[in-house]
Amino acid sequence: MNKAVSVYFVSALVTAGTAMTAANAAVELGTTGSNMGNNNAHEVVSAHQANATVNTSQPKTSSLINDSASTSLQALLSNMKQFRASFAQTVVDAQQNVVHEAQGTLTMTRPNKLRWETTFPDETLLVADGEAVWNVDTFVEQVTVLSQDNAIKDNPIVLLTSTDEATWSKFSISQLNSGSSALKPEKGAADNINGGSATKSYQITPKEQGGQIATLTLTFNQDSELASLNMLDAQQQISTLVFSNIETRFPVPADTFSVDIPDSFIIDDQR
Repeated sequence: MNKAVSVYFVSALVTAGTAMTAANAAVELGTTGSNMGNNNAHEVVSAHQANATVNTSQPKTSSLINDSASTSLQALLSNMKQFRASFAQTVVDAQQNVVHEAQGTLTMTRPNKLRWETTFPDETLLVADGEAVWNVDTFVEQVTVLSQDNAIKDNPIVLLTSTDEATWSKFSISQLNSGSSALKPEKGAADNINGGSATKSYQITPKEQGGQIATLTLTFNQDSELASLNMLDAQQQISTLVFSNIETRFPVPADTFSVDIPDSFIIDDQR
């Protein structure tokens, strides 16, 4: 069992000092079916490879474009003060081989709280409570605790729950052209994933190079709900999550973002 990959999406919140290895802390690719997953994996690889060849020198108008895209994305996320959904995840390596698949649930509230649980292929739990990240490994009965500020440093996934202007300023944001051949899934795959063709996608890139995550792409469906995301990591692995049973208004139990640690578990506090 590879517990590092089983909490792959939120391992992006965790730096290399945890029980998760840098090789496994890559990116995510989610899918709702084996055929869809394989097709999407290849399509997203092509998309990111195409983006990777873009000249990094930007025209003077790029700052205005970035500001516009950032404002648009913040408006979409501001309506997502709560988010709960089932996910299907697929991770592919640089050769487009599927290296991991998982299913589970993701719950987020703004600002800065997240709960990630997998139910397949094994049960894992990771909670970001606003101050610390708790990685619970029931298999070895151990909990690793990290400072959340340090864990999410320069990681674009932080924008899902952050409302802090200084944090947003660390990333370049562009709205992808829905007609772009490099990013538009073929044969109606976007319709199958998102339930409609009226989607919006945004690519987020850290301004400082050298981090674990190279790019994060968020796609919203016709109802302005976060329908899928994919990440390209430093090892050229791609991970995608596709969400279903999406909820944006629901009661949040008091213990959603807390962790109940059994007495028998070892606590590795790295804060």
